[in-house]
Amino acid sequence: MSSQQINILFTGATGYIGGSVLTGLLQHPNSSNFKITALIRGDESRAKKLASLGVIPLIGSNDSHDIIEKAASESHVVIHTGDSADDLPSAKAIISGLNKRTQTTGKPVIYIHTSGTGVLIEDVRGKKGSNTVYNDLDPDQIDGLADTQIHRNVDLLVTNSAQANPLLKSVIILPPLIYGIGRGLFNQTSIQLPILIRAALKRDKAETIGAGESTWDSVHIDDLVDAYIILFDQLLAAYGPNAKSDAKPSPYLTTGREGYYFAENGRHSWRQLAEKIGEVLHRKGAIKSSKVTSFPDDEIEDALWGPASWNALGSQSNSKAERLRKLGWKPHRPNLFDSVEEQVDVLINDAKN
Repeated sequence: MSSQQINILFTGATGYIGGSVLTGLLQHPNSSNFKITALIRGDESRAKKLASLGVIPLIGSNDSHDIIEKAASESHVVIHTGDSADDLPSAKAIISGLNKRTQTTGKPVIYIHTSGTGVLIEDVRGKKGSNTVYNDLDPDQIDGLADTQIHRNVDLLVTNSAQANPLLKSVIILPPLIYGIGRGLFNQTSIQLPILIRAALKRDKAETIGAGESTWDSVHIDDLVDAYIILFDQLLAAYGPNAKSDAKPSPYLTTGREGYYFAENGRHSWRQLAEKIGEVLHRKGAIKSSKVTSFPDDEIEDALWGPASWNALGSQSNSKAERLRKLGWKPHRPNLFDSVEEQVDVLINDAKN
């Protein structure tokens, strides 16, 4: 008996996370059995490039709610990575489409949603935060987060929708700071690390927000892709159209309210990261000194990432990815500090071209 084709709706194919995850899917040993439809803005050259790889371009954006809803209703799996963490309407459209599918077929659907550990942040502005470390084996701890935390409104929509419809098998992946050169066709650069490097190159010194004592976790983009593929595979085996009737998923493969999956593999203080950036740039002759100083408060937003700078580069956010590890995730790529030089070389090279 042949396997049924897996219909996948994918958003964010041209982005850093999404492009890398899409590459992972295209390299999957069962990729010939996947029908991947990628939501993409009306860029003809990008659409043609995706089509050449066997991906079906769906012209639209996160604002194309009717298009998203219809495509989701025709999909066994939706993987949402395109501006997904804070875009409530696009998540609503996806869930509406998936709910319609379950009403029609009476069978489970899979929703892999991308959020981020920004939902955990303590706004400490470079000072040392609390000792709280969120563990994804403790959903009660995560449920204790304030509704006002960033990303939280979308996360709650996903979990509440899954609670309302038991056939909606939702999981939320929450990456921390992501580093490494992406594997996608288009954007291969992350956000936080490149912002700090660019600021150091422009201002001729490595700097932190405040004392830089607050801490964040990090993950290499390739390890993050592995996390998506592991979840995708195990969710398909348990709930996909080819799932065996006697399938017994791991007790750690949880969905809905308990379907949170952190993806960390290391922790750093912002000062430690700035010190590494200063050391690398100084060694390469790109800045005069490796000494780390603090940004003047009134220059932070212009030097870094606007009003988002305080949360993205000065807050504290600590998590433990226990659930993924229980499912067999084994992150093994270079750590954040060992990846700084690679990112520096790319940015310096880009500036020359």
